[in-house]
Amino acid sequence: MVWAEVDLRAIRENLAHLRDWLPKRVALMFVVKEDAYGHGLLPVAQAAAEIADWFGVADLEEAQALRKAGFPHPVFLMIPPVGEELVAAVRAGFHIPLGDCGMLGEVEQAARRAGKKALVHVEIDTGMGRFGLLPEEAEKALATLDAKHVEVQGIFSHLSSAYGTTAEDLEFTRAQVWWFRKILQEWEGRVEAPWKHLANSAAVLAFHEATAPPLNMVRVGTAAYGYPEGPAEPPVPLEPAARVWTRIAAVREVPAGWPVGYGRSFVTPRGARLAILAAGYSHGLRPELRDVLVRAHRAPLVGKIAMDTVACDVTEAGPVRRGERAILFGPEVERPGWVCPVLVPVLLSSRRHFVGAEE
Repeated sequence: MVWAEVDLRAIRENLAHLRDWLPKRVALMFVVKEDAYGHGLLPVAQAAAEIADWFGVADLEEAQALRKAGFPHPVFLMIPPVGEELVAAVRAGFHIPLGDCGMLGEVEQAARRAGKKALVHVEIDTGMGRFGLLPEEAEKALATLDAKHVEVQGIFSHLSSAYGTTAEDLEFTRAQVWWFRKILQEWEGRVEAPWKHLANSAAVLAFHEATAPPLNMVRVGTAAYGYPEGPAEPPVPLEPAARVWTRIAAVREVPAGWPVGYGRSFVTPRGARLAILAAGYSHGLRPELRDVLVRAHRAPLVGKIAMDTVACDVTEAGPVRRGERAILFGPEVERPGWVCPVLVPVLLSSRRHFVGAEE
């Protein structure tokens, strides 16, 4: 009893605004990983096909789905594939990140097995601490590169705090950008790669230096779906592309002092009308979600979120009836920056309806 409406027109318009905001020389990689953040991989890719230059996906399965559907765009696997999937990715001509030092030998072996050069993007760890090589490790690895089997197509890094709003976040992000640009400058003439990329959605919106030369590509995800992150108001209009709602399964009148939900963590301070929603943590709801929209009124959630139900207080919302909608998020519901990463799992497990597909 949870539904999602995905507005493909909004995604197209968001991407068009971002494309206009970027310098003309900068390519736009549209990140459609994890089923396009739950919005639907193939419909979203189709909506973006004329604007995006690249697609970024999570894994081989998503990359193959794009190719099977006929998309000619370069495809970047954002998680380094392993074993047979690495061989298949090389054979298909997908772009692969170098996730650690040991992977270089694996990539060379995979290329020999595939009978084709591996298209590699070397990730420099400037402070994310997940995938990548430290700068000194990267220089050593590149010096031993077997050019017969591996072609360095990109050098990139990953910003850890560009979405943050504190002075420390701003300082750390600027330090990461400065360090990565310094590395590229020091490597100029010794390490050649057509693509240098660093900026995510937040950096595109707030850090101009993350798209300045020699950087020539960005990886845009959340902003394209209409969920901007970062320390400042977005410089371009962005509209949330999804609206997610559930049905009210019951409406209850309870007295003051009545416990609600598991563990009795909430007790009504007064008599209240409660709407029981047919959505819970199995759909992705988390404690950060404080309220929902019922009849254009904010209805606070009360009690713990259960697997497939949660209660909200609709005392001020008027004569609410069973079967009405409760909107979890959408264009009409203002949410803080966590709304997308917190509630996107709702989309993954919801019935989806696409609008704007014919435009």
